Amino acid sequence: MITPNISAYFRFEQFPEYKNVTRKGVTEPRKQPRFDLTAIARYWEALDKLKNYKGTLFFNLIPTDKNEYRKQDGTTPEYYLQCTPAKSKAINFSGIRFQYADNKQTLFASGEPSDRETLKGGVKNPMYGQRNDAFLFLFSKDIQVLEVLVIDGGRLLIDAYRKQFSFGGFDEVLAQLRKQAKTAIPL
Repeated sequence: MITPNISAYFRFEQFPEYKNVTRKGVTEPRKQPRFDLTAIARYWEALDKLKNYKGTLFFNLIPTDKNEYRKQDGTTPEYYLQCTPAKSKAINFSGIRFQYADNKQTLFASGEPSDRETLKGGVKNPMYGQRNDAFLFLFSKDIQVLEVLVIDGGRLLIDAYRKQFSFGGFDEVLAQLRKQAKTAIPL
């Protein structure tokens, strides 16, 4: 079994008050789910660079097929987690590739940050210093909670780690990180 170095743990949740969005005085249902950072264990350097002007972090879950300009092939992730750091346009935190079992999508997924120094639109990549890291994602069955494990230097082996994760290979460390996690925002 391959034992990775887990840099950090993040917990994101969907809140009922963010199920709708108001634009130009009109309130309508949000098109993509929003996940707000609620708990964190350990430190990951890029996290502070991803926070918005209010010092918070949230992701929008964007399906890949909604972007007509993105290539649609076997290497294209099913979804993207998008955030808007302070002093920046929206950026993709990571693509999300799910683990499949019996041709069904599981709740386990993986991804990695962009390895480009400059992102689309000339935005400086806030995760460039951590470009060799990777992410394991665990969604709750109702897709209301998203847990993220940051794997230090795990980019090249992330698919193997995702499979190991789906078979319970990280259950003990995940339980420990959940206990260590501190509240990131007032609930």
